[in-house]
Amino acid sequence: MTTYGTILIPVPLDQVAPVLREVCAAGYATPAGPGFCLAHPDRFVGGNGVFALAGPISAELGVPVLAAFQYDGDRLELEVWRDGVRAHRYDSWPDRDDESAGDAPSGADPAAFLDFAAGPVDSHRLASALADTPIDVEDMDVDGEPGYVWAQALHWDVLCALGHPDEVIRRAQWDHCHMRAAPQAVAEVLGSAELVVLGTADRAADRAADRPA
Repeated sequence: MTTYGTILIPVPLDQVAPVLREVCAAGYATPAGPGFCLAHPDRFVGGNGVFALAGPISAELGVPVLAAFQYDGDRLELEVWRDGVRAHRYDSWPDRDDESAGDAPSGADPAAFLDFAAGPVDSHRLASALADTPIDVEDMDVDGEPGYVWAQALHWDVLCALGHPDEVIRRAQWDHCHMRAAPQAVAEVLGSAELVVLGTADRAADRAADRPA
């Protein structure tokens, strides 16, 4: 499954773009509905991961930001940053590398994420998702084990419970690698919405655009 890292920012893209251009060495930014946008940094550039950038972005904008990193369908990490300081951390599988430890998530506090609500909050779905307890049968392990089969389904339910529409949630799971490979296709999906190219990603986008069809 695809690994991805994104940052959800409760400020419109046109207001955030100058800050992202300043702090993000490479990546993309996309709109995420009224009042929100997403940053998709290139995590293969040193110091350019979502958790490294979340602090500076929150400090520059003066708003909380939500950094998400989903690893290979197994693990979802969420960090809330305010004024340059990490205010909360959630980890769906904190003991992933310790076979003798339990699998309970850490930081499963629904109140920590309410600043990122885009509409009415489904409190039950949010609490269940953070507890790694899927409500929908299709998200449950086929062998009867507790928890989500895929961490991105957990991420989906968190954002859905916070009132984000499906198209925004899909965008929150876009990986910068795929965007870099096909920036024109991404721009077409966005329609009239803007795709902001950040830092050295400009050169990768230009090379992709220049390739023959």
